[in-house]
Amino acid sequence: MFGKVLVPVDLQDIEFSLNALKLALREISESAGELHLITVLPGFGNSYVSSFLGESEHRAVVKSIAQDLTDYAAKYVGEQIKPVLKVFEGSAPEEINRYVARAGIDLVIMRAHQRSKLNEFLLGSVSARVVERACCSVMVLKS
Repeated sequence: MFGKVLVPVDLQDIEFSLNALKLALREISESAGELHLITVLPGFGNSYVSSFLGESEHRAVVKSIAQDLTDYAAKYVGEQIKPVLKVFEGSAPEEINRYVARAGIDLVIMRAHQRSKLNEFLLGSVSARVVERACCSVMVLKS
């Protein structure tokens, strides 16, 4: 039913996205679909953050994160599926939705953190903002 399925991956909390990945793998295996895994690095575009990192350090961090995403895919996806892997920088909900539109994603499967109302108000929710603005179906799994 869904040709392209996206799972955003938080590499700082690998276990968090595993249930979403399992559902995505089931979905693409049933429909011979395409799996997309992305991760978003916050803050590198911020001038304050970039003042502490030179360009070579910045490239090294991005390269390291890309390798971590590759390792994640190798460990949890398996060899029979070749996912599309992408690393972006910026606001997670904005980058996820931008990628959804650009890549023609049909379904996003992601987990939602359980936060207090105060944290939700102050920090916002990545999953809520993706659902709000996505141009495709979004399945949000409660943690």
